[in-house]
This record gives sequence, C-alpha cells and structure tokens, in this order.
Amino acid sequence: MRGYKFKANPLDRKILENRNLGIPKVQKPKPTVPYSPAITKPKPPRPKSPSPPHVIKANPVPDYKEPYRPVIEHRLIELPMFSLPSKEISKKKSQEIEEMIRQEKEKMEKMREFKAQPLPTGSPDCLPTRPYYPPTHPKPFTLLTNDRGEKYQRKFYEKVRKEQEYVKENRFHAQPLPNFEPKIPRKPECPPPTEPIGFFFFTDTRMKKRHIYDERRRFREKEAEEQRIAKIREEEVRNIKEIRRLRADLVHHAQPIRYYTPINIQPSDKKPIRPISPMIGEKRRKYMRQIP
Repeated sequence: MRGYKFKANPLDRKILENRNLGIPKVQKPKPTVPYSPAITKPKPPRPKSPSPPHVIKANPVPDYKEPYRPVIEHRLIELPMFSLPSKEISKKKSQEIEEMIRQEKEKMEKMREFKAQPLPTGSPDCLPTRPYYPPTHPKPFTLLTNDRGEKYQRKFYEKVRKEQEYVKENRFHAQPLPNFEPKIPRKPECPPPTEPIGFFFFTDTRMKKRHIYDERRRFREKEAEEQRIAKIREEEVRNIKEIRRLRADLVHHAQPIRYYTPINIQPSDKKPIRPISPMIGEKRRKYMRQIP
C-alpha cells in the first residue's frame, strides 16, 4: 500500500461536447388549478327525463245484440313420467311372492307324480355285477390301555423296590458282644506345676458398659423431657398472644380524620372568551337571494 500510486484515466471529450447523455429531462409540473369544494352549496336538482307520450287505447264497442260467449281454450296437459320408490318395492315384493308360489307349485307337482318300480324278472342278467375289493391288511396300532398298563407296571415295580429298601433298612441288626474283661485305667503322666496368671472377670466390664449406657439413657430422657416442657410453654405463650391479638382486633377503633393539602384557586390572566356566531346558513341565504 505504501508503494501504490493513484493514476487517473483519461477524460473523454465527447461526454462534454454531447449534452444529451441519455437521461430524460425533468418536466416541470403544471400549475394547480383551484376549484371550489362546494361543501355548503346546495346541489342542483337533477334534470327530469322526458316521459313517453301517453297513448289512449280504447276497448271496442261491445255488441249488445248477441250474448257474451267466453272463449275457452282446450289444452291437453301431458303428465311427465315418474316413478315412486314404493312402486319399485311393491313390484319387487310381488315378484318374490310369484317366485315362491311357482316353487310351491313345482314342489306339489313333483310330490303328486307317481313313479312305480319295475317288476323283478328273476333272471341273473338283471343282477348288478359284484365289485371286487382287495383283502384288508391290518396296520399296527397302539391302544391307550397298553400305555396305561405300562405306566402302571413301572409305578408298581418302583413301589416294590422302595418297599424292599425300606424293609432292608429297618431289618434288625444285632450289636456285637460286650467285652467283660476288666479295663485297667492308664496312669496319667505327671503335668508340670501350675503358674498363676493375672485374670479379670467379664462381669466387671459389662458392669462398666451398663453404667455408661444408663448415664447416657438418663441424659437423653432428661433432655427430651426439657424439650417437651419448653415446647408446651412456647405453645401456651403463643396461645396467650393469639388470644390477646384477637381481643384487640375485636375492639372497634375509629378512623382518624384525614387532612389533605389545600387547593389554592388563583384567578386566570386570560380574557374571557366571547362567543361568535359561525354563520353556517349565511352563505346559503346569500346564494338563495342571488337566484332570481
């Protein structure tokens, strides 16, 4: 940036010579023509449209010699084709009834027809041929009774085995014969002399622990009793204060008279306003007077 030098481009002289640069000139607006808004002026009446000329059409003179005969026009009214849903329903029902009657008739006719069986001739030719059936081969099958029998046999053998084991366990076994020879006791060896060792009773230790436990228990009971008494006293004091507050609230106290800052009304420096007529209908009256 330090070694940068600004170099301007050469000026085009045609721009200065040619005044028309392609930019349209700003046209001066036309002067505003004032016109009256005609707010209070009466609107002129609309011109009446010319009414068409009234043409009088007189009725022909009646002929009193002949009596009056009205002209009656005989018209033939053709009704459009239409169908009601009830007609379709009745038509469908009638068709169903006819179909049922037809089926009943066919059934009765079939029952009335008699078809006699042909008389037997006794010849062997009329007998039908005997069909040949292959011999029946039995297939292996199992019955439920066999399964039940096998289960019963297994249970029975198991029961017999358990009974045998029970009898075997409860069988009488004789004890061996006692030895009636006198038993000579063995002379014990001479032990070393006894050395006295210091000892202490465990009852002393338990007595000390019990004493410490009793002291702690008495301290806890005393502390709990003091807390209970303090809580009862606090509750009594709270109840007394609450009763006093309620009694004080029940006593009627008059509200004090309130004093506010006074308002100093000072006279105004402005002159009183004088009413002036707007003369709303004056222009209309002048306009009406000017009309001849």
